[in-house]
Amino acid sequence: MVGDMLSGFRVLGFDLETTGLDARKERIVQYALIGSDIDGSHINLTSLVNPQKLIPVESTRIHGISDDDVKEAGSFETHAKQICDLVEGSVIVGHNVARFDWRFLELECMRAGVEPPVPRAIIDTLAIARKLRIPGKHALSPLCARFDISIDRAHTADADAGASLLLLWSMMKNYPNNFRGSIDDLEDMVIGKKLDNNMGPGIQDLEPIQGTNGRLRMSEDGVVVAFGKHRGRTLRELEKIDQRYVDWLCSPSSPIPSKIVSELVRNQRE
Repeated sequence: MVGDMLSGFRVLGFDLETTGLDARKERIVQYALIGSDIDGSHINLTSLVNPQKLIPVESTRIHGISDDDVKEAGSFETHAKQICDLVEGSVIVGHNVARFDWRFLELECMRAGVEPPVPRAIIDTLAIARKLRIPGKHALSPLCARFDISIDRAHTADADAGASLLLLWSMMKNYPNNFRGSIDDLEDMVIGKKLDNNMGPGIQDLEPIQGTNGRLRMSEDGVVVAFGKHRGRTLRELEKIDQRYVDWLCSPSSPIPSKIVSELVRNQRE
Protein backbone atom coordinates (compact mmCIF):
# COMPACT_ATOMS: atom_id res chain seq x y z
CA MET A 1 0.00 0.00 0.00
CA VAL A 2 1.24 3.50 -0.86
CA GLY A 3 2.76 5.21 2.16
CA ASP A 4 3.26 2.06 4.25
CA MET A 5 6.95 2.80 4.72
CA LEU A 6 6.00 6.11 6.37
CA SER A 7 3.50 4.65 8.84
CA GLY A 8 4.53 4.82 12.47
CA PHE A 9 6.61 7.98 11.98
CA ARG A 10 6.10 11.69 12.37
CA VAL A 11 6.40 12.87 8.75
CA LEU A 12 7.00 16.55 8.04
CA GLY A 13 7.35 18.57 4.89
CA PHE A 14 10.12 21.10 5.52
CA ASP A 15 10.98 24.30 3.70
CA LEU A 16 12.85 27.54 4.35
CA GLU A 17 12.92 30.95 2.76
CA THR A 18 16.18 32.83 3.24
CA THR A 19 18.01 36.08 2.57
CA GLY A 20 20.18 34.33 -0.05
CA LEU A 21 21.72 31.07 -1.19
CA ASP A 22 24.96 30.83 0.84
CA ALA A 23 24.19 29.16 4.17
CA ARG A 24 27.46 30.47 5.62
CA LYS A 25 26.49 34.12 5.08
CA GLU A 26 22.71 34.26 4.73
CA ARG A 27 19.90 33.74 7.21
CA ILE A 28 16.44 32.19 7.49
CA VAL A 29 13.43 34.52 7.08
CA GLN A 30 10.63 31.92 7.11
CA TYR A 31 10.26 28.24 7.98
CA ALA A 32 7.50 25.67 7.72
CA LEU A 33 7.04 22.16 9.08
CA ILE A 34 3.81 20.62 7.83
CA GLY A 35 2.61 17.04 8.07
CA SER A 36 1.30 14.52 10.55
CA ASP A 37 2.35 13.05 13.88
CA ILE A 38 2.62 9.36 14.71
CA ASP A 39 -1.02 9.31 15.83
CA GLY A 40 -2.17 10.92 12.58
CA SER A 41 -2.81 14.35 14.06
CA HIS A 42 -2.02 17.29 11.80
CA ILE A 43 1.08 19.45 12.34
CA ASN A 44 1.41 22.94 10.91
CA LEU A 45 4.27 25.03 12.27
CA THR A 46 5.21 28.06 10.18
CA SER A 47 6.59 31.46 11.04
CA LEU A 48 8.54 34.45 9.82
CA VAL A 49 12.00 34.95 11.35
CA ASN A 50 13.92 38.17 11.83
CA PRO A 51 17.26 37.48 10.10
CA GLN A 52 18.87 40.45 11.88
CA LYS A 53 20.19 41.67 8.55
CA LEU A 54 18.66 43.39 5.54
CA ILE A 55 16.82 41.20 3.05
CA PRO A 56 18.17 41.82 -0.47
CA VAL A 57 15.64 43.14 -2.97
CA GLU A 58 16.34 40.21 -5.31
CA SER A 59 15.43 37.75 -2.53
CA THR A 60 12.22 39.63 -1.75
CA ARG A 61 11.27 39.37 -5.43
CA ILE A 62 11.41 35.57 -5.11
CA HIS A 63 9.60 34.91 -1.81
CA GLY A 64 7.83 38.23 -1.25
CA ILE A 65 9.18 38.71 2.28
CA SER A 66 10.47 42.20 3.06
CA ASP A 67 12.29 43.85 5.95
CA ASP A 68 8.98 45.31 7.17
CA ASP A 69 7.41 41.84 7.26
CA VAL A 70 10.03 40.45 9.66
CA LYS A 71 10.79 43.43 11.89
CA GLU A 72 8.41 42.20 14.62
CA ALA A 73 9.32 38.52 14.19
CA GLY A 74 11.67 36.88 16.66
CA SER A 75 15.26 35.97 15.81
CA PHE A 76 16.10 32.35 15.03
CA GLU A 77 17.14 31.79 18.65
CA THR A 78 13.53 32.34 19.75
CA HIS A 79 12.29 29.67 17.33
CA ALA A 80 15.11 27.14 17.64
CA LYS A 81 13.76 24.95 20.46
CA GLN A 82 10.32 24.53 18.91
CA ILE A 83 11.82 23.64 15.53
CA CYS A 84 14.38 21.22 16.96
CA ASP A 85 11.87 19.47 19.23
CA LEU A 86 9.61 18.82 16.25
CA VAL A 87 12.34 17.73 13.84
CA GLU A 88 14.09 15.37 16.28
CA GLY A 89 13.26 11.78 15.32
CA SER A 90 10.97 12.81 12.44
CA VAL A 91 11.04 11.85 8.78
CA ILE A 92 11.83 15.14 7.05
CA VAL A 93 10.67 15.61 3.46
CA GLY A 94 11.69 18.50 1.24
CA HIS A 95 12.72 19.52 -2.25
CA ASN A 96 16.51 19.97 -2.39
CA VAL A 97 16.33 19.75 1.39
CA ALA A 98 19.61 17.88 1.84
CA ARG A 99 21.75 20.44 0.06
CA PHE A 100 19.90 23.65 0.94
CA ASP A 101 17.34 23.77 3.74
CA TRP A 102 19.08 21.29 6.04
CA ARG A 103 22.42 23.06 5.71
CA PHE A 104 20.79 26.37 6.67
CA LEU A 105 19.10 24.80 9.69
CA GLU A 106 22.33 23.19 10.90
CA LEU A 107 24.32 26.42 10.65
CA GLU A 108 21.59 28.54 12.26
CA CYS A 109 21.52 26.08 15.17
CA MET A 110 25.28 26.25 15.51
CA ARG A 111 25.22 30.06 15.51
CA ALA A 112 22.49 29.99 18.16
CA GLY A 113 24.49 27.57 20.33
CA VAL A 114 21.83 24.88 19.91
CA GLU A 115 22.52 21.23 19.10
CA PRO A 116 21.09 20.53 15.63
CA PRO A 117 18.25 18.00 15.73
CA VAL A 118 18.73 14.46 14.45
CA PRO A 119 15.80 13.37 12.26
CA ARG A 120 14.87 9.75 11.67
CA ALA A 121 15.47 10.27 7.96
CA ILE A 122 15.83 13.06 5.40
CA ILE A 123 13.96 12.38 2.16
CA ASP A 124 14.82 14.72 -0.70
CA THR A 125 12.16 14.75 -3.42
CA LEU A 126 14.56 16.37 -5.89
CA ALA A 127 17.01 13.50 -5.46
CA ILE A 128 14.17 10.97 -5.84
CA ALA A 129 12.92 12.63 -9.04
CA ARG A 130 16.43 12.40 -10.47
CA LYS A 131 16.84 8.77 -9.38
CA LEU A 132 13.52 7.86 -11.00
CA ARG A 133 14.51 9.80 -14.14
CA ILE A 134 11.15 11.51 -14.28
CA PRO A 135 10.91 13.33 -17.62
CA GLY A 136 11.01 17.11 -17.73
CA LYS A 137 12.40 19.70 -15.36
CA HIS A 138 12.94 18.70 -11.74
CA ALA A 139 12.25 22.01 -10.01
CA LEU A 140 9.36 21.81 -7.54
CA SER A 141 6.76 23.71 -9.60
CA PRO A 142 7.11 21.72 -12.86
CA LEU A 143 7.16 18.43 -10.96
CA CYS A 144 4.00 19.42 -9.11
CA ALA A 145 2.37 20.37 -12.42
CA ARG A 146 3.31 16.97 -13.84
CA PHE A 147 1.49 15.21 -10.98
CA ASP A 148 -1.46 17.66 -10.92
CA ILE A 149 -0.46 19.13 -7.55
CA SER A 150 -1.64 22.69 -7.01
CA ILE A 151 0.98 25.09 -5.64
CA ASP A 152 -0.58 28.55 -5.70
CA ARG A 153 1.99 30.36 -3.53
CA ALA A 154 5.30 28.92 -4.71
CA HIS A 155 8.34 30.15 -2.77
CA THR A 156 6.44 30.56 0.47
CA ALA A 157 7.68 28.07 3.05
CA ASP A 158 4.32 26.54 3.97
CA ALA A 159 3.21 26.08 0.35
CA ASP A 160 6.52 24.49 -0.68
CA ALA A 161 6.65 22.24 2.39
CA GLY A 162 3.13 20.96 1.76
CA ALA A 163 3.81 20.52 -1.95
CA SER A 164 6.94 18.48 -1.22
CA LEU A 165 4.90 16.05 0.88
CA LEU A 166 2.26 15.70 -1.83
CA LEU A 167 4.99 15.22 -4.43
CA LEU A 168 6.54 12.38 -2.44
CA TRP A 169 3.13 10.74 -2.10
CA SER A 170 2.49 11.08 -5.85
CA MET A 171 5.87 9.58 -6.78
CA MET A 172 5.25 6.67 -4.39
CA LYS A 173 1.85 6.09 -6.01
CA ASN A 174 3.13 6.30 -9.59
CA TYR A 175 6.40 4.37 -9.07
CA PRO A 176 5.37 1.75 -6.45
CA ASN A 177 8.16 -0.72 -7.28
CA ASN A 178 10.73 1.80 -6.02
CA PHE A 179 9.04 2.21 -2.65
CA ARG A 180 8.57 -1.36 -1.39
CA GLY A 181 11.18 -1.36 1.38
CA SER A 182 11.64 0.50 4.63
CA ILE A 183 12.30 4.18 5.23
CA ASP A 184 15.99 3.27 5.57
CA ASP A 185 15.91 1.58 2.16
CA LEU A 186 14.44 4.74 0.64
CA GLU A 187 17.00 7.02 2.22
CA ASP A 188 19.84 4.68 1.21
CA MET A 189 18.56 4.60 -2.37
CA VAL A 190 18.37 8.39 -2.55
CA ILE A 191 21.93 8.89 -1.34
CA GLY A 192 23.20 6.18 -3.67
CA LYS A 193 24.10 3.54 -1.11
CA LYS A 194 21.79 0.94 -2.64
CA LEU A 195 21.10 0.14 -6.26
CA ASP A 196 18.05 -1.87 -5.30
CA ASN A 197 15.75 -1.53 -2.31
CA ASN A 198 16.03 -5.23 -1.51
CA MET A 199 19.74 -5.80 -2.08
CA GLY A 200 22.48 -5.84 0.54
CA PRO A 201 22.68 -4.41 4.05
CA GLY A 202 21.43 -0.92 4.82
CA ILE A 203 23.01 1.61 7.16
CA GLN A 204 20.90 0.41 10.08
CA ASP A 205 22.47 -3.03 9.68
CA LEU A 206 26.00 -1.72 10.28
CA GLU A 207 27.62 -2.07 13.70
CA PRO A 208 27.09 1.11 15.77
CA ILE A 209 30.21 2.65 17.27
CA GLN A 210 30.05 2.69 21.06
CA GLY A 211 29.18 6.04 22.60
CA THR A 212 27.67 7.56 19.44
CA ASN A 213 24.05 6.45 19.96
CA GLY A 214 24.11 4.82 16.53
CA ARG A 215 24.98 8.06 14.75
CA LEU A 216 28.32 6.64 13.62
CA ARG A 217 28.64 3.06 12.36
CA MET A 218 31.44 0.84 11.12
CA SER A 219 31.53 -0.54 7.58
CA GLU A 220 34.16 -2.25 5.45
CA ASP A 221 34.98 1.20 4.04
CA GLY A 222 35.45 2.83 7.43
CA VAL A 223 33.38 4.97 9.78
CA VAL A 224 29.96 5.87 8.30
CA VAL A 225 27.80 8.82 9.32
CA ALA A 226 24.29 7.48 10.01
CA PHE A 227 22.34 10.73 10.40
CA GLY A 228 21.77 14.11 8.80
CA LYS A 229 22.49 15.40 5.33
CA HIS A 230 25.64 13.26 4.90
CA ARG A 231 23.99 10.04 6.04
CA GLY A 232 25.74 7.12 4.35
CA ARG A 233 29.06 8.86 3.72
CA THR A 234 32.28 7.86 5.43
CA LEU A 235 34.40 10.23 7.48
CA ARG A 236 37.16 9.67 4.93
CA GLU A 237 34.85 10.89 2.13
CA LEU A 238 33.74 13.90 4.15
CA GLU A 239 37.31 15.02 4.79
CA LYS A 240 37.64 15.38 1.02
CA ILE A 241 34.30 17.02 0.21
CA ASP A 242 33.13 18.86 3.35
CA GLN A 243 35.87 19.51 5.89
CA ARG A 244 33.67 22.09 7.65
CA TYR A 245 31.20 19.33 8.48
CA VAL A 246 33.98 17.13 9.91
CA ASP A 247 35.19 20.11 11.96
CA TRP A 248 31.65 20.53 13.29
CA LEU A 249 31.46 16.83 14.23
CA CYS A 250 34.69 17.31 16.20
CA SER A 251 33.40 20.47 17.94
CA PRO A 252 31.47 20.86 21.22
CA SER A 253 28.31 21.60 19.15
CA SER A 254 28.34 18.09 17.69
CA PRO A 255 25.53 15.67 18.68
CA ILE A 256 28.29 13.06 19.10
CA PRO A 257 30.94 13.34 21.84
CA SER A 258 33.70 15.34 20.12
CA LYS A 259 36.43 13.28 21.78
CA ILE A 260 35.14 10.11 20.10
CA VAL A 261 34.90 11.73 16.66
CA SER A 262 38.33 13.35 16.94
CA GLU A 263 39.90 10.01 17.84
CA LEU A 264 38.18 8.26 14.91
CA VAL A 265 39.36 10.96 12.50
CA ARG A 266 42.94 10.67 13.79
CA ASN A 267 42.87 6.89 13.47
CA GLN A 268 41.73 6.96 9.85
CA ARG A 269 44.55 9.36 8.96
CA GLU A 270 47.20 7.01 10.30
